[in-house]
Amino acid sequence: MPTICGTITSNLSVNCTNPLQAGAEDTLYLINREDWLDAAITYNVTNTEIIENIVLASGIVAYTYQGKNNSVVPKYELVKQTYAEVYNHEINFKVFDVSPSAKEQLELLAKGQMVAIVQNKYKGTDGNAAFEVYGADAGLVCTQNIREVASTDTGGAFDLILKSDETAMEPHMPKTVFITDYATTKAIVEGLPA
Repeated sequence: MPTICGTITSNLSVNCTNPLQAGAEDTLYLINREDWLDAAITYNVTNTEIIENIVLASGIVAYTYQGKNNSVVPKYELVKQTYAEVYNHEINFKVFDVSPSAKEQLELLAKGQMVAIVQNKYKGTDGNAAFEVYGADAGLVCTQNIREVASTDTGGAFDLILKSDETAMEPHMPKTVFITDYATTKAIVEGLPA
């Protein structure tokens, strides 16, 4: 008999009183993957897809990339492989700073690996769907950085994509950051940057 690693255990339905809402907020939190790996991450004891606390090592911060007008566009998808079910995590975002120091940071971003925290516009019940972590297990790499100076669509902003490396995709969908309620969870995430 073949090995079955998963069986469903509950019903799923539509929440008519708190309907789903598309989109993400315009602040993206980026953490260097090596700093994420050194962080103290507290997972929920019954559901390890839920992160209840993140404590970065002393002197380490999450960096905020501020966008506008829905310029942070996260997505993820199942990739069925011969012997595994993995997920491609991807975040398309714009950078509206074109200064020399911004270019320096974007070149470093292209050479590194990142973990990203996104705040969804849909917050869920008490905030249980507000914050998601992309690249928590395998990290994200920069696969696109385009600046079309004359683009009226972007206003000449950088157009970047961070996504899972094709050779090391994520074993799970993005993890959820949640503890108690939206306000408490938001305080954890906003407490990460310097």
